[in-house]
Amino acid sequence: MTAAARTRAWSFADAAGVPLGEGEVLLWWLGQAGFLLRGPGATVLVDPYLTPGGARRFPPPFPAADAAGVDAVLVTHEHGDHLDVDVARAFAEAGSEARWVVPEPVADRLESLGIRRELIEPAQPGQPVTIGSVRVDPLAAHHGVDMADAYGTGAALSGGLVRFLGYVLDLAGTRIYHSGDCLAYPGLAEELARLEAHVVLLPVNGRDAEREARGIVGNMSAEEAVELAVRAGAEVLVPMHWDMFEGNPGHPSRAVALAERDHPELTVLVPSKARPIGLRRFGQGAA
Repeated sequence: MTAAARTRAWSFADAAGVPLGEGEVLLWWLGQAGFLLRGPGATVLVDPYLTPGGARRFPPPFPAADAAGVDAVLVTHEHGDHLDVDVARAFAEAGSEARWVVPEPVADRLESLGIRRELIEPAQPGQPVTIGSVRVDPLAAHHGVDMADAYGTGAALSGGLVRFLGYVLDLAGTRIYHSGDCLAYPGLAEELARLEAHVVLLPVNGRDAEREARGIVGNMSAEEAVELAVRAGAEVLVPMHWDMFEGNPGHPSRAVALAERDHPELTVLVPSKARPIGLRRFGQGAA
């Protein structure tokens, strides 16, 4: 690849065309909680927030319609920076055949946006989904539609069904956990260890009384994210959900400093939003 190719803006087509060797995974952080993940058998978007304008601090890396050929879209919950209604509508208008894995209480909302019912996989913890060669294990997340129901699974609003999810994806033997918006609740680290999550994508924007008074349901802090990653036995922590909105900030530097000081066995990776990176797991080594 030439120097010019390395520095220019990447497109979705560029990322889709990168050849992957055995055991390789492509990861592209799209900002906020959005990721493009590619393994040899499938290309998956998780919480893609691609609507331009509004309060976002920077534009999306590519238009939603460009990605309509992906194999699947995973959505962790219904908030607009996770379930982007414009992405759903763009996929519907493009006639996309992508499968949508969403919490079961959100399935009707997705159908109302034009996604055909046969493409929707209503998800709940303990019910794995297979997409191509990728296995997806849904896990409960502790969050809230608003502060009135924070911080739990949303079951009280949903007839006992879990409303907020995270997902462990097995791509080419590398297992990646995307928490969605979540706190580090009891039992989560043990479940991630059981599923052998190698890479964990965790929010680090935290929560405080001032933001909660404005109705912003918070997340784990950098300290909590590092502790969860270590207790789960993860090899790599990717901090997320800290960069998009001026009124709900965080920063990965605290996670980097904590790992450097107390947990040198944990790699904290802050990827670029401008282009993807490749991951490969070497046995018990770092990804």
